[in-house]
Amino acid sequence: MSTDSFVDVAMEDLDLGGVGNEEGKVAKAKDDDSPALTLAVTPRHDAIGIDNHTVKTVQVCATVTASSKLVEDDDGRAPVDITVALDVSGSMSGDKLDLCKSTLELLIRELRPCDRFGLVTFADDARLEIPTRKLTSESKKAALEKVERLVTRGCTNLSGGISLAIQDLKGVESPNEVRSIFVLTDGLPNRGISNAKGIVDLTKGCLGECSPPISIGTFGYGRDHNAKLLGAISQITQGGSYYFVEKDSDVASAFGDCLGGILSVVAQNATLTISIRPEAEMLGVTVVKVHNDGASLGEDGTYKVNLGDFYAEESRDVLFEVTCASASKDIDPIPHAWCTIGYVDVLQKRIVNQTSPASAAIARHPGTEVSAANPHVVIQWFRIHAANAMKRADVLSRSGQLEQARDAIRECRQEILQENDVVIQSDPLIIQLLGDLDESLKGLANRRTYAASGEMRMQTMMLGHTRQRCYESKAMAVNTYRSTAKQKGSLKFASSCRK
Repeated sequence: MSTDSFVDVAMEDLDLGGVGNEEGKVAKAKDDDSPALTLAVTPRHDAIGIDNHTVKTVQVCATVTASSKLVEDDDGRAPVDITVALDVSGSMSGDKLDLCKSTLELLIRELRPCDRFGLVTFADDARLEIPTRKLTSESKKAALEKVERLVTRGCTNLSGGISLAIQDLKGVESPNEVRSIFVLTDGLPNRGISNAKGIVDLTKGCLGECSPPISIGTFGYGRDHNAKLLGAISQITQGGSYYFVEKDSDVASAFGDCLGGILSVVAQNATLTISIRPEAEMLGVTVVKVHNDGASLGEDGTYKVNLGDFYAEESRDVLFEVTCASASKDIDPIPHAWCTIGYVDVLQKRIVNQTSPASAAIARHPGTEVSAANPHVVIQWFRIHAANAMKRADVLSRSGQLEQARDAIRECRQEILQENDVVIQSDPLIIQLLGDLDESLKGLANRRTYAASGEMRMQTMMLGHTRQRCYESKAMAVNTYRSTAKQKGSLKFASSCRK
C-alpha cells in the first residue's frame, strides 16, 4: 500500500491564544481546575544566628511538583503526535527487527484516533514509510500492515533518519500540543553525516524554534551504539530521553516507559523565576549560584530556569545559593528569595504566566546557632553532587583516565556515606544514588567493561539524576523517578511482547 493510502484528517487547533476568552476557557477546561504544577521553596536552614560569621551563604531548594490527575484518570490526557525513526540496517536483522516490529505494533494499537503516528526507516538512505497522520481505523490498519513488511537493508544513515523524521513531524498542520520523535539504532553512523558534532548540529538546525515543542527520545540498542551521541541528541530538547537497551527483549519495556511519560504530559515550557526583593537586597542578599544548566541571568537581576515538560507525578528540584541577610529589626524571618513558575497547562489548555510567589524565609536571631539542615535540601544536594561526579567520570574515562574517573565516583560516594542523619540515609533516593555510584564503579573497572556497557549505563544514570526522570529500559527496575504512568507503560509493553 502506498503512503497515499494513509488518511489525513485535520486536527482541531489547540487554542492557547484564547486564554483571555472566558467562554473559550470554560468550553475547553476540565471540571477539575486544580493547577498542573505547584511550587514550594525551602532553605537548607530556617534559622542562622546573626553572630555566626562562618555561615555566609545558604542553599535554597525550589521544588516544582506535577499534578497526579492523569494517574487517576488518563481519559483526559492530551493527544500526541509521535514519529519513529527506526534503524533497519543489516545489523538489525533477525530477533532485533522482529521485536522492534512487535513493539511498533503495540505502540500503534495503544494510540487513539486523536493521536498521530509516523514512521521513518533509515539504512543507506532514509525513507518515509508512514507519513505522520491521525490514526483513523483505516490508517491504523495500513500502518500495521506497513510495519509487518519491514525488512533490513544496508548501513546506518542516522542523520538522514533524524532529519527526515523532524521534517515530516514539523510538516503536520494543526499539530497536537505533545510531539515526540523516537529514534532507535544499534550501531555507529556510517552513511550521511557520520561525525557526532555534525549530527547534533543538524538535529538542532532541523528543529529550529518549534512550537509546540518536539522532544526526542533515543534508544541505543545493544553495545555498539554511540552512547555519548545519543545522549547529546536527547539533551537538545528539554523533554528528551536516552535509553540503553542492553538486551533485545528490553526494547518493548523501554518504549513503554517512554510512551507512558509522553502520554502523561501535564505541563510544558515550565520556567522557574528566582528573584531577590529590594528589602532583602538592602540587607545584602544576592544569588551566588544556581545549580542548574538551564539557568540564565536576566538584565533585571532575576534568574530564569528552563524546566521543560512535566509528566504526571514528577518533581523537579532547583538548588541555588544566596548570601545571608544582615540583621533587621523590622523583618523576621527575612525572605531571602522569591520564586514563581510559568508554564503551559496542557490539560486545561491555557497559559499560566506566573503563579503566586513562594519565598524562602530565614530567621536571623542574635547568637551563633544554626538550625538543623532540612533533609530534602540535603538529599537534593547529594543528587546534584552525584550527577556532577558521573559527568566528571565520563569525561575522564573518555580520555583514558579510568583511575581518576573512579576517584571522582568514590569521593562522592564517601561524602554521602558520611551523612549521619538516619532519615537522609534511609531515603529511597539516597539508596538509589549509592547503588548507581556503585554500578558506575563497576562499569569503570577496565576499558573493556567501560566500552561494553559501563559507558551506556553511566550515561543513562547521569541524565536521569540530572533531569529527575526515569530512563530505565527494564520493566522491573526500581527507580525513584519512575512515575505510575511510566511504570504501567513499561510493564504493559513488556508483558504484551512476551505473549
